[in-house]
Amino acid sequence: MDAFAAVFGDRDAARMVLDRAGFPAAHVPFAAPTALLFWSSVSRALGDGALRDGRDRLLGAARELYPHNSVFAPRGVREPLRQGTASRGPVVWNLPSRLPRFVGRDDLLAEVHARLSRLSEESRVALVALDGMGGVGKTSLAVEYAYRHAAEFDVVYWVPAERADLVGQHLSGLAGSLGLAAGADAEAVWAALQGVPSWLVLFDNVEDIDTITRFQPSRGGRVLLTSRRRAVRRLGAAVPVPALRRGASVALLRDRVPDLDAAAAGLVAELVGDLPLALDQAAGYLDETDMPVAEYVRLLAGRPESGIAGLWNLSVRRLEAERPAAVELLELCAWCAPDPVPLALFAGRPDSATLGPDHAAVLELDGGDGWADAVGALVGYSLARRDRDLLVVHRLVAAETRRATPPERAAARRARLSALLRDAAPDEVTGDPGGWPVWQVLLPHVLAAAGHPLPGPGPAFDDRCWLVDHAGAYLKEQGQLATAIPLYERNLAEREQLLGRDHPSTLASTNSLAAAFQIVGRVDEAIDLHERTLARRERVLGVEHPDTLISLTNLAGVYRAAGRVDEAVELHERALASLRRVLGADHRSVLAAQGHLAVAYRTAGRLDQAIELHRRTITDRERTLGADHPDTLTSRNNLANAQLVTGHVEQALALYERTLADRERVLGSGHPATLTSRRNLALGYEAAGRTDEAINLLEATLTDCQRLLDTDHPLTATVAGHLAHIRAASGR
Repeated sequence: MDAFAAVFGDRDAARMVLDRAGFPAAHVPFAAPTALLFWSSVSRALGDGALRDGRDRLLGAARELYPHNSVFAPRGVREPLRQGTASRGPVVWNLPSRLPRFVGRDDLLAEVHARLSRLSEESRVALVALDGMGGVGKTSLAVEYAYRHAAEFDVVYWVPAERADLVGQHLSGLAGSLGLAAGADAEAVWAALQGVPSWLVLFDNVEDIDTITRFQPSRGGRVLLTSRRRAVRRLGAAVPVPALRRGASVALLRDRVPDLDAAAAGLVAELVGDLPLALDQAAGYLDETDMPVAEYVRLLAGRPESGIAGLWNLSVRRLEAERPAAVELLELCAWCAPDPVPLALFAGRPDSATLGPDHAAVLELDGGDGWADAVGALVGYSLARRDRDLLVVHRLVAAETRRATPPERAAARRARLSALLRDAAPDEVTGDPGGWPVWQVLLPHVLAAAGHPLPGPGPAFDDRCWLVDHAGAYLKEQGQLATAIPLYERNLAEREQLLGRDHPSTLASTNSLAAAFQIVGRVDEAIDLHERTLARRERVLGVEHPDTLISLTNLAGVYRAAGRVDEAVELHERALASLRRVLGADHRSVLAAQGHLAVAYRTAGRLDQAIELHRRTITDRERTLGADHPDTLTSRNNLANAQLVTGHVEQALALYERTLADRERVLGSGHPATLTSRRNLALGYEAAGRTDEAINLLEATLTDCQRLLDTDHPLTATVAGHLAHIRAASGR
């Protein structure tokens, strides 16, 4: 049943396959807290005769629903790989395109395969690390290996690994293909992957070794990683990647430039040190310009720069004269992260739902040469590589581009990039899971933009601050407060420096940082910031301004968290009355304030008022936002909390279970709100006398909190405290 738990991890998917198989509804274990426990209960029911030929019927239903998922295929049956590769191979595949002119390296490819196979056969960790200097072709070698051996795997997945804090996000992109809910955390994805018969994951350009240690393969899994760091050798079998042999270098050059004779190709290869990236750029230049080799060698030898820098200089100087738009595009990409850049980013405002590899961008510059010609020129000169609708600029090329761009022009490019990123990013982050996949694609480039030199006041600075604010909100939604808080702190410091402490944008940053502090339990700091923000907003914006009233609500909330309940209720009531008058009863901020007041009533022991207001808020939110909106689910959770306190245990349990199922489906199993729902359901089990279920659920939730949340996240400590209390009370 491990495979069913991996693929049908959320309740709706499980119910769908059970209904298709004819499984009796009376035996469906809806109260099971996790997918594994759910399917274990189903397995026991089948063993008890709940459904005749139940296992075969379940497999048949799974195959009907997921005909291309080889997890459920009959033994020996494999699905065909997409056209252009092997005749059989993976159902899940996200690799970049292979190089059209891959030469040499057969000995290294054979060594990689032999080592992975031997480790797998010996039931050891099947992990091979390719290490070598930048530009030596490590990524191309790993990708070529995956293409050549695609038929051996059900899943082949590529993970950019240069930024340690984004590895989990990239890996989470595999969730849907494994049948997990969108937004499932990386550890859940990795656990589900272990149930797939045969798979290969490539971690590309690993910088932080410790990040990868938690992703060790087992069973039929294999991992191939690339890195410039020799320290990766301690993770598994190491295969050092040297420069190309001279014969392969000559073959690569002559394949790209057919008129080049062997002697001339050898001269060029020696000049660039047989480095594949440099060879590719040299071939691109010779092919595009038809320049005689002797002249090219003379030009290159006469440059003060060597290696990649000299090659870059020749190509870019030529493009500046012929296609200046190509140089502009290169300079824009140079300030992005090393991850592939969606070409849709440069096509005006794309549809946020289609931003990414499947978005067919129409690239047009605001006059002058077209972006499509610019892309073609960069590819022709081997300054970039196009992979479907992504543009890949090697990190060494990007670094040289940044170094050589004049400061004034570099500032203009950074400003343009920030504007493009802001235009592409969804405005709404909190409460809008539909925009999270776009943020996942853009986040590496937004974080890169956040690290750019600080511009002066103006549109570029405003765009940068907007991006950092929204990136922080996205990271906060994913439970990554340790990454979000430094972003908020940087934004606040920069706005104070350039705009002043009383500027509305600065006050917005102060509010965001205070909210993050409250989440991680830094309550005193949160109170201080909220009090300062409220006082300044009252003075600058006025007491009836919506932002001022929201600050009043936020201060009330942190007072409640600090135990100052009477003050909290008074402030909440005052804020809600004013917000209703200013914004109208159905405004989202008004409904949020209404929900906060209901929680304060419960904390103050005014339980009847709390339940009445929670029910009203649920009705209002379902009508204005929808039944599945995260705000609506929060209200349901809070009503269940109030019902539990008043002794309506069965009502609370039913609402907890419904809310948990909906949060798993809407937000994903690893979202902090989902983990909170699991904790609350466990407390409901305890109140109902179902102690074993409460302990089991809290143990599983604590494990997930420790894996998914920051070390000092208060939810982890809360779950641990509840678990210790229940164990002690039950004599365990």
